[in-house]
Amino acid sequence: MDQLTFEDLDQYLLKQNSKIIHQVWFGTIPNKISAAKTYKNLKPYRDSWINKNPEWFYMSWNLSNCNKLIKQFYPQHLQMFKNYPYEIQRCDAIRYFILHRYGGLYADMDYYCNKPWDEVVNKYPETLYLVQTPNNISSYKIHISNSLMYSAVKNHPYWNSIFIEMELKKDSPYYYNRHLTIMMTTGPSIINRIFNKYKYRYRINYYPANLFHPYGLANNIKLIKDLPNNIYAVHLGKGSWETKDSKILIFVYQEIKIILFIIFLLIIPLLFNF
Repeated sequence: MDQLTFEDLDQYLLKQNSKIIHQVWFGTIPNKISAAKTYKNLKPYRDSWINKNPEWFYMSWNLSNCNKLIKQFYPQHLQMFKNYPYEIQRCDAIRYFILHRYGGLYADMDYYCNKPWDEVVNKYPETLYLVQTPNNISSYKIHISNSLMYSAVKNHPYWNSIFIEMELKKDSPYYYNRHLTIMMTTGPSIINRIFNKYKYRYRINYYPANLFHPYGLANNIKLIKDLPNNIYAVHLGKGSWETKDSKILIFVYQEIKIILFIIFLLIIPLLFNF
């Protein structure tokens, strides 16, 4: 496959009838040395998709092929794609274009496949699924992640709505930090907005967190060998793109009860002195 031209690869993928497992790895986040180390450490997760799904075509997208995909088939969004200030935004955005053109399953590199995906397709037979996450930090009843997504068909209209939203939100407010910029322009926040806006029109479904994303920011992930048999997949959730601002926000989310308790203890004396 490495010897195919991009045009030949494109035609091959189109003929797979959406039975493709897509993963994206630029090898540059946060830098080439760290990315190479992370890639090596994630081999058990990557191999889980290949070994448990031998009848699915596995496609690992590098930066070169991602750029070619945008230039050839989505030139109207090329300027947006090129102008993102952070590489992780391109890594986020490209997964939506991939699923729009080819269909199939997208999984983050730190996602582990615990059961064959044909079992998932049989049990969840609808056209489009996103994954529910236990990290419910929004006002929506169902919080959706972009870490695991399945499109049984090509050219699903949901992705077109994502493209429009990304164009509208490509320039974040000046007061956003790096983490918020990524979340709001290409990350889970944009997925949530469009999911909740169009879930009935497009009949969008979601994989339940307890079976597909059982461990969130507030949980310690268990060893892979100890996973219950009913769990289909699990997200490690150790983003190589995260910097200090992300880590601070995650810490606040994880320890919010303790932080509020400390604030309460500090405020009480002030109230009595008043």
